[in-house]
Amino acid sequence: MWTPTKNQKFGVVIYNFDREVQQALHLDVGETVQVLEECSGWYRGFSTRNRNVKGIFPAQFIHLKPFKIDNEGLYETVTPVEDPVVQEAASVLREWGQIWKNLYVLLGTPKGDQELWDAVRKAMMDVADWRKQLITGTLTSDQISQLKLKITRKIDWGNRKLGLDLVPRVDGEMVDPDAVSVVELHQVHVQSAEASKSHYQGLGTLAKRKERRKVLSHHLFFCMRDFSYHLGEDAEIFFSLYDAQKNKFISERFLVKLSKEGFSNYVEKIHSNCTIFTDLGSGDLSSDLYIVAHVIRVGRMLFSESIKKISSHNYRRPYGIALFRLAQSVLQGGEGEVELTGKLFTSDEKDFSQLPELVLKKQSNKYSIMSNNASYGLVVSVKVVHGELEQATKENPLLLKNVCITKKLGFSDVIMPGDVRNDLYVTLNSGEFERGGKSVSKNIEVTVLTLDAEGQPLQSIYSGMGHEGTTDYASMIMYHNNSPRWNERLKVAIPIDQFAGAHLRLEYRHCSTRERNEKKLFGFSFIRLMDDEGGTTLRDGSHELCVYKCDERGRLSNPMEYLNMPFFSKDAVDCIYSLSFQRSPKESIIIDTLLCSTKLTQNVDLLSLLRWRSAPDGIGETLSRLTRVDGAETVKFLQDVLDALFAMFSTDDGNSTQHSGHVFQALVFIFSLLEDSKFEHFKPVMDAYITGHFAAALVYKGLISCVKHLSDLCPQTEKQDPIMRCFRSLEYIFKFIIQSRLLFARATGGQNEDSFRVDVDSLFESFARMLNMHLENIEASQVTLLEHLQGACDQLCRVLSPGEVANHLSNLFNATPVESTRDLTKAKLHAMKNSINSPIFDDDEGRGLLLETICTHLRQHMDSRLELVLCGEVLSDIVILTHKHIKKYSPSKLPPTLHQDVEMIMLTLFDVVVQVILTLERSAPSSGSSTLIPDVMDLTQLLMALKNKFVPTHASLVLGSLSMTPSLQEDIRGTLVACLMGILQLMGEFHYSKLWEAHMTSGTNHLRRLLHSIILLLADLVRAAIFASDWFVMRMVTNYTILAAMQEIAQPLISIFLKQGRFDNQLWSSYLNLAVGFLTQPCLQLERFSQQKRHKVLERYNDMRVLMGFQILSMWRELDDHRLHFIPGMVGPFLEVTLVPEPELRKATLPIFFDMMQAEQQAKGSFKQVETELIDKLDILVSENKGDDEYRQLFNTILLERVRSNDPVWRESGTAFINSVTRLLERLLDYRNVMQGDENCDKRMSCTVNLLNFYKNEINRQEMYIRYIYKLHDLHVPAGNFTEAAFTLQLHANQLAWTQRMLHADHLYPAQTETRRKEQIYMKIIDNFDKGKCWEQGIPLLEELANEYRTHLFDYQKLSEVLRRQASFYEKILSGKHYDNEYLYRYFRVGFYGLGLPLFVRNKLFIYRGLEYEQIGAFTQRIQTEFPQAKMLSHNTPPDDTIRSSDGQYIQICAVNTLSEPNPMFDGVEVDERILKYYSNNQVRRFVYDRPTYRGPADKDNEFKNLWIERITYTTEFELPGILKWFEVVDQKVDQLCPPQYACETVERNNKQIRQITIHYRANPQDNIQPFTMRLQGTIDAAVNGGVAKYQDAFFGPDYLVVYPENADHVNRLKVLLSDQTMILEGALDLHGKIAHSVNQPLHRRLVEVFEGLRYKVRKMCSTPQSQRSTSSLQSTPPPPPTHRRADSDPATEFRRTGSIVNSPLPPLPSDKGAISTSSSSTSGHSSQRSSQSSSLYAHFHSASHDDELYAKPQNNTKELYSTREEWDSGSGNQRESRPRSAYISDSRGSSPKSLSKSLNNDYMIVPPPKSSDESQRWRHSRPPSPRTARSSGIHDCLNTSWSDSHGSEESLPPLPPRVGERQIRSVSLGGDEYAPPPALPKRMGKKCPSPAMIGCDQLMGDGVDGSSSSGGGLSNGFPASTPGTPPLLSPRNHRTPPPPPPPPIPPKSISTPLTPLSPPASFSLNTSAENLTPTTPTNMYVGNLDGLHHSLLENYSVPPRLQPHPPPSP
Repeated sequence: MWTPTKNQKFGVVIYNFDREVQQALHLDVGETVQVLEECSGWYRGFSTRNRNVKGIFPAQFIHLKPFKIDNEGLYETVTPVEDPVVQEAASVLREWGQIWKNLYVLLGTPKGDQELWDAVRKAMMDVADWRKQLITGTLTSDQISQLKLKITRKIDWGNRKLGLDLVPRVDGEMVDPDAVSVVELHQVHVQSAEASKSHYQGLGTLAKRKERRKVLSHHLFFCMRDFSYHLGEDAEIFFSLYDAQKNKFISERFLVKLSKEGFSNYVEKIHSNCTIFTDLGSGDLSSDLYIVAHVIRVGRMLFSESIKKISSHNYRRPYGIALFRLAQSVLQGGEGEVELTGKLFTSDEKDFSQLPELVLKKQSNKYSIMSNNASYGLVVSVKVVHGELEQATKENPLLLKNVCITKKLGFSDVIMPGDVRNDLYVTLNSGEFERGGKSVSKNIEVTVLTLDAEGQPLQSIYSGMGHEGTTDYASMIMYHNNSPRWNERLKVAIPIDQFAGAHLRLEYRHCSTRERNEKKLFGFSFIRLMDDEGGTTLRDGSHELCVYKCDERGRLSNPMEYLNMPFFSKDAVDCIYSLSFQRSPKESIIIDTLLCSTKLTQNVDLLSLLRWRSAPDGIGETLSRLTRVDGAETVKFLQDVLDALFAMFSTDDGNSTQHSGHVFQALVFIFSLLEDSKFEHFKPVMDAYITGHFAAALVYKGLISCVKHLSDLCPQTEKQDPIMRCFRSLEYIFKFIIQSRLLFARATGGQNEDSFRVDVDSLFESFARMLNMHLENIEASQVTLLEHLQGACDQLCRVLSPGEVANHLSNLFNATPVESTRDLTKAKLHAMKNSINSPIFDDDEGRGLLLETICTHLRQHMDSRLELVLCGEVLSDIVILTHKHIKKYSPSKLPPTLHQDVEMIMLTLFDVVVQVILTLERSAPSSGSSTLIPDVMDLTQLLMALKNKFVPTHASLVLGSLSMTPSLQEDIRGTLVACLMGILQLMGEFHYSKLWEAHMTSGTNHLRRLLHSIILLLADLVRAAIFASDWFVMRMVTNYTILAAMQEIAQPLISIFLKQGRFDNQLWSSYLNLAVGFLTQPCLQLERFSQQKRHKVLERYNDMRVLMGFQILSMWRELDDHRLHFIPGMVGPFLEVTLVPEPELRKATLPIFFDMMQAEQQAKGSFKQVETELIDKLDILVSENKGDDEYRQLFNTILLERVRSNDPVWRESGTAFINSVTRLLERLLDYRNVMQGDENCDKRMSCTVNLLNFYKNEINRQEMYIRYIYKLHDLHVPAGNFTEAAFTLQLHANQLAWTQRMLHADHLYPAQTETRRKEQIYMKIIDNFDKGKCWEQGIPLLEELANEYRTHLFDYQKLSEVLRRQASFYEKILSGKHYDNEYLYRYFRVGFYGLGLPLFVRNKLFIYRGLEYEQIGAFTQRIQTEFPQAKMLSHNTPPDDTIRSSDGQYIQICAVNTLSEPNPMFDGVEVDERILKYYSNNQVRRFVYDRPTYRGPADKDNEFKNLWIERITYTTEFELPGILKWFEVVDQKVDQLCPPQYACETVERNNKQIRQITIHYRANPQDNIQPFTMRLQGTIDAAVNGGVAKYQDAFFGPDYLVVYPENADHVNRLKVLLSDQTMILEGALDLHGKIAHSVNQPLHRRLVEVFEGLRYKVRKMCSTPQSQRSTSSLQSTPPPPPTHRRADSDPATEFRRTGSIVNSPLPPLPSDKGAISTSSSSTSGHSSQRSSQSSSLYAHFHSASHDDELYAKPQNNTKELYSTREEWDSGSGNQRESRPRSAYISDSRGSSPKSLSKSLNNDYMIVPPPKSSDESQRWRHSRPPSPRTARSSGIHDCLNTSWSDSHGSEESLPPLPPRVGERQIRSVSLGGDEYAPPPALPKRMGKKCPSPAMIGCDQLMGDGVDGSSSSGGGLSNGFPASTPGTPPLLSPRNHRTPPPPPPPPIPPKSISTPLTPLSPPASFSLNTSAENLTPTTPTNMYVGNLDGLHHSLLENYSVPPRLQPHPPPSP
């Protein structure tokens, strides 16, 4: 049983859980879960990632953690009890992890950012590692603090880098927004933002922003790491800091001793090689610092490796130095511990003391680098740490603990009170000594000793830090040098009590190089350290000492013998008395001394002050000299100096003395010293003195009187410096006053209390009088007094009540004039700020007095816009402290004084703060600042004000705006907004009521203005988002405050401005718009947040949108009869509210629209305004990604329900409107869903068309209609759909007329006349038609423009341009540039099935117009990309209802062919075929698709018997091309073609192809003959599919017509076509034999032999009695389907020998006088899809290669087609048609011109006139015309009727081939070879060329006049009888005139092709589709007038000689 958990509430997943368990909750490692219940080892709960999904999971998969519960109960929140930083790090890692994954997905895309991805990864690894260290618990507290700081810095950096929210922090920890004021929170945000930008988290306190205190102390950690030189003896290395700029050492020396074994064996003690150089100042760090190492060898005088004996004496000998430069990066501490290496430099011993300077000056001739075996020399490491040494040691305990200290020479920049130092630094500089009778100079060693008064040595000499002190020190020895320079510095640290009688003694010895000789003493010097008379120490500087001779050390045992002698050389010169020791006048030594002592002084003036009682008469002079004493000396003796001064200030009974004034000045001087940063650390010493040592109980009256005297004197004197120094020292003066008063009260029991109060009152009255004066010379003193006043008041609070002190302060503030100088105003505001932050403000009485005064002054300054920055800071402090006081109490126990404080702030400052913020908003740079300057401003007055520094109120606005930078203005605005929010946060219902009442006393208009200002300001805050976008916490707190304020603002709106008859439309509109703006602002849209962030917001604030939505609803209900005022203005805003994706909010607010409709209907009789505005705004808002399908359903459901339930009179129109809007929503949502992504381009177009049709047809909104027209146009142009873009623009043009009406401007066009706009649109349309090669559509527009220019505008310039453009279009049509238009764009049928598809395509069929040369494979891939989830159906059978009703997505694609309509425009007109090409593939609505089927049992041996064709004709809604590249199919019709009917179409197509290739090679005999040969072989020797034999077996058997008598007409027609084929083949073979090369002649002979057998079979098969023939064979047949042939046909077919027909006699020519041309059967079906090397004529639909297979494998087909195209082009040669204009054209049926023009695809041919009766007889055997044609031509009676049946019906006869040797007239339109194997591609034809697979088999076969197909195909002279597909070029009226006489033979030149070898034939149409290739219909002509043809050719063509064809063979 499941039981609620109590102790198991929160845990972390430690194993992945994803099992198939009922109600299991999927969990990943690292997720946190909240447990609700438990049962038998299972928990039930939810993941904190998604709290809405609950489930069960194993308990052992969860690691439980300590937790705490907030809001215990149903809505409890469980949070882990752990370190906040650890918890935050975990939360951040989860959030960053998801973002990091998204960044990884984007890598490799244009949006990817590798650098950001790497940075986030590193930051995540760092945070995770640091968090792990925190959790381990093994760090010290200091390390934990540092680590937390690092984590928070990294988190803030990462959040900023990723654009996440800023985390407000104090001391590195997050701030609870509920615990602080809004103002306080704003300050924290400002500080956190600055810290985040600078990667520094140095956040101090919440109270106020302060500049970070400058660090005055710095320290350098030093450690010697290695020494690679081998000295052979012991060594000493002294390290010290050297300032190269000052050329002096600035630190003590640090000593490291090395044994002769080397550094690696040096293990004397821990840290013996490390030190810290302390007390470096900022000036030192900015200087050029070096570390200098002096290396001293300790051993023999002269070192030799050969001497192994240990020396009895150790001499200190110079060896070398090393220098290490400290770079600024090292000194600033930015690089951590840095390792430095250096080499040793050496020089002559006489230059050794100057060697560092020589090296730095690079005087290389005086030094050299010492050699060393190692690559390094001396290695050290350094690190700079900042701050006080004690704090630095705490921060770096492992580095600095137990490290010896090396101090700075002299005092640091900051002298600490606790520092006790008494160090004397003695430097052995140089000496001058005599030889003493020796031939060489001496080896002099100086021994320094420190002795006390009795001559006892003191252990106080330190040669270097790191070692204990010694009693003596032996200097270096300069070998044989009587003028040595040592420059050795010693530290002498003598205790204070022994310093007075101590002295230094220097003993000089000569050291022999011989080991046995002892050191020999030859003299000494000494120096006293303190003057006995004055008590001062030895002065700093250089001292030259006397050298006294002494060779026995025993004589020096009694110091009294020499201490009385002079020790300075200058004093010994005048010595006249005898001395105990003889001075050597030529010898001397120079030493330098420096004293660093906090106890000893060298200043005589200071000593005289301390000993003033010994000389009372000189007190005045002593006090006057005190100011000249160095401050460091004064503060060292601070306590003694103060005691002396207060003793001199007054007598024992408290009366003043004659020196009181001077003493007061001396005290002020000392107090002012403490303000110096160098001595500020002595303030605690001063405080300790006041509380612990000060005992002058009677000085307070004297001090008060002195201060008052100076204050009164201030206006009367020009010397303000003493007064200003006094005012700066008020804090310490009052500390002494108060302490003295307390001492007096303690001693007397509180006597003279009133007298003291009177004195204080008198003093403050004097201050007030001074502050109230307008004198320029005292302004500085006034400012100084206000700046330092608070220190005095804080001290007064110790003896007076806070209320009394507050009263004094208030009087001073009030005494300061408002209109004063800027400096004085700033000082006053600073004083106010200080008083607010003082203890006075914590007292109720004091706070009340101060608030009243300060708020009044703030109002005055803010009204005049003076010092807004300081005013904002003062107000911020007031709000913060008031909020803190209120937080101490519960709301029910709040004391009245706090209520009064809030009321005071609110009533005094609320309205002025609102006005100031509004002014700043309007004066922002974006808004312009012109509104800030008042119109009444007098420039002269302004200049005078600037001169006098007093700014009048009306001028302050200008000055303020001029002085503010944009950033400063932004800061002020942010501060004041935070203050306003803080005031609103403090206010309750009671305060709001007081505010409304206070303003109502001034009248309703006053309250209206206040409410309007508040609403306007809040609207600006909501809209402009005053705070940064990443200040999410601040924004949410602000919004919550605004929400509460708006609920209170609603009360006066309802009670005063609605119900009392004072309805204010503007006020209400502003309020409602504010509410809408608040609700729709981006930072409240929770659905955009992460789950975790959304939960935090809901937990703390709930969904503020819902709360505001219900507030809007309640206000709307209150309006009642006034609702009409908000129509249509509030329709859009309310629509925004309803579109917010919150179901409850939508349900609550959607009925508002019903109320609006009802209100407008009742008032105006319709709701047209609501309807119009709703539709307009809905379109805009949905495009902004607002709204969803759920909203559409709610809109429809809720509003329809309201209409039905209320049953208004407008129910019907309302229902229609709601349904209309619902449909609009559906279309808008569809449109929005496909707005993004290139793959959705087609979907966007469809949705756009749906919308523009909706706006035009359903609601007739022209402006929206035109808007979407241009959206569609803008989609077409980037996609390259220029034709569709033109048709789209034409929709707009159709809305315009040629008038002069003015149209308004929009974003596309300026304001212009209707004619001008239409003209511009036409030009765009024409340009797009030109780009889309659709010139036929552009010509009518050009004609319309030309007519307008010609007849209305009379603009002949533009007319000429238009006519030239029109002419260019005609030229482009005839130039052949789009002659291949039929194959330029292919058409595809696309079916969309399944309920998973969008509504606009679901279960619908479409016809698509492909892209240029797009094949079905590429088209399929494009559709698949657009619908990636869809499954492609691999068959083309219609899907069943299962697929249509499924939830999936299915798409079916196949290629279709166009079925053009007859164009009456061409009736009776002879039209160029290039003109007609366009109409065969454009402006079409009908498309066909053929699908093979089999009926009955299949015959494996002969598939023709049962091969049926299912022909489907599709009709689209609109013609293609149009405004889209696809349109929906609105109708489809299915026809069935029986097997013989399809066989007829197949044979007829093949006949056309043979005719075409024959015509081609007759005109171009020089071309590669291989395609011709393969075509003939594939037809004659059809071994693959059986050839004629298969047809004979299938249809010509005796039983076929018995079983299928209805197919008799098709069988007979098939026989006629086969008979025609034999005649065509005979002519083709004749031509082949003439042009075939010798290597092809054997194959040709074989073809002739096989043909004889074929012809015999055909004649035998076709010899059917005439009675069995039917006239039906002349009837038309449906368009043929596409043929599919086998690709495996073998060209090497076995030859069958038959008789030759080469020399057979031909029948005579017909003797008709008129040439007759009959039509061959028209086909518009599909051409073959595959090519073969030996294609058979009888290709059929194989079971594995029908249309369905093509879709399944488009790529293979594409590859095959490309190959075939290139090979065919290379072999066939590309020739262009040359058609003579005089060609005689006849209709195939001999029809009249009128009847001839009824069809778009009319047949036409060039027919030669008959030459003789033989020719007429031959023509009689051609296909006869229809009876109507015969009658019109007058030849009906002459026709041979032997082919007619018994009913007299006419039937076409098989045509006969031409005679051998007869003139060959070629057709200029060439066909393609689809079956013949192409030859190898020549190199010159290496580019892509049209494929023969694109040339349909039926190119030579055309439709009849009425769209039907005639049987047969006559051949005259070997030419095809007709060429279908195009109307005749010349008028058929030539049928009625007798033909002209036969022309003479055409010479070869005149009939050659005027094209280059690379030119494609004019009849070829490029097509790359692999599916159902639609055939083109080239032009074929008979020549009727050879003279005309000859003349035309000569006139129009110039043929290069190399292209002349071979002459035709002679007969």
